[in-house]
Amino acid sequence: MVHGTSARRTAFDHLILIAGTGFMILPMFLLFVASTHSSLELNVGGLHVVPGFDAPQNYTEVISLKAGFTDQISAIAMLKNSLIVATGLASLTTVFSLFAAYALVYFRMPLAGFLFWLTMATLLLPLESRFVTTFQVAAMLGLVNTQLGMILPALALALGTLFFRQLLLSFPNEYLEAAKLDGAGPVLFFRDFIVPLAGRRGGAIFVVSFMIGWHQYLWPLMLSTDETTYTVVRGIRLIGLESGPGMALAVLTLVPPLILIIIFQRYFFQSLADSKDSF
Repeated sequence: MVHGTSARRTAFDHLILIAGTGFMILPMFLLFVASTHSSLELNVGGLHVVPGFDAPQNYTEVISLKAGFTDQISAIAMLKNSLIVATGLASLTTVFSLFAAYALVYFRMPLAGFLFWLTMATLLLPLESRFVTTFQVAAMLGLVNTQLGMILPALALALGTLFFRQLLLSFPNEYLEAAKLDGAGPVLFFRDFIVPLAGRRGGAIFVVSFMIGWHQYLWPLMLSTDETTYTVVRGIRLIGLESGPGMALAVLTLVPPLILIIIFQRYFFQSLADSKDSF
C-alpha cells in the first residue's frame, strides 16, 4: 500500500515536471517554427505549429541583411554589439559586486549596514525610472552612441552585492584567522582566499548579469542614434517580428544565452545550492 502510494506520488511529480518543461519550451518551439515560414504565411496563416520550408531563405536573408537608413545594419554587427555589452556588463558587475561585498563583510566601516540597505533600495528603482537623469549624465560624459554608455547605468546590481555578501558571511572565520597568521593583508586575503572560494560560485551572478545586458531594449534605444551601435534586440524590432527574417533573427538571439547557460550550468546551480542556507 505504501509502495503504491509512493509510486503514484512519484509519477505525479514527474508529470508536473514534464508539464512545466513543456510549458517553458513551447514558446521557443513556436518561435523556431515561425522562423521556418515566409512572411506571407505568417501574416495570413497566423500561428503555426508545423515547421515550414522557408528556413534556409529566412536565415540566409537575415545573416546577409543590410538594413537601416544607411544600409549598414547587419545581424552579425548587432549580435557583436550585444555580445560586447552583455559580456562587459556581466564581467564588471561580478567583479564590483564581489568588491562591494568584501568591503561590507570584512572591513569595519561606520554606517556599513545603512550603506548595504541603501544599496538594496536600488532594487525598488528600476533603470527605466531613471532614464531622463541617466541620459543627461551620459550625454554630459560623452557616452551617447557608445557601448560603455549602455553598460555603466546597469552596472550597480544590488542582487550581486547581496549574493556575495551572504556567501562571504557563510565562510568560517578560520579563513580570516589563518590569513592573519600567514601575514596576509587585505589584498592578499582577497586574492588568495576570497577569489578562489567565491569566484566559481559567482557564475550565477555572471549569468544573470549577462541576461540583463543581452535583453536590454529601452536604454539602448534611447542612447544609440548611430546605427552602428544598434543591439540585436533593437534589430528584431527594426526588421519586424511579423516577418520570417525577423523570427529567424529572434531565434539567433537565443543562441548566445543558451550556450552560456550550458557552459555555466554546473557553477550556476552549485552557487545557488551552496548559498541557499545563507539567506
